[in-house]
Amino acid sequence: MARGLQAMSDTAWDNLGVLIGCLACATIGHQVLYEWRAQAPSSVSIWFVGGFLVIYLFWFLYGVRFNRRGIWLPNAIAAILQVLFAAVILTKA
Repeated sequence: MARGLQAMSDTAWDNLGVLIGCLACATIGHQVLYEWRAQAPSSVSIWFVGGFLVIYLFWFLYGVRFNRRGIWLPNAIAAILQVLFAAVILTKA
């Protein structure tokens, strides 16, 4: 299996990372919009959102450190979305 995975070029892996990461970011974006539009108080914990923000920031920095666009770009977007998510939750509190 390792040989099969190594058969793909680094560029292909980076492109795939950006694609899959953007799909993941779309799900976060959908949740942010849902929370923003919902009239009820948020049931999402700010600690949950903050925890994921820390994780996304770590992987963003990891991607920057190792120059992996497929890691830093989606995680930068995800971190921004988490900040927006936190802002929406806090304004509803």
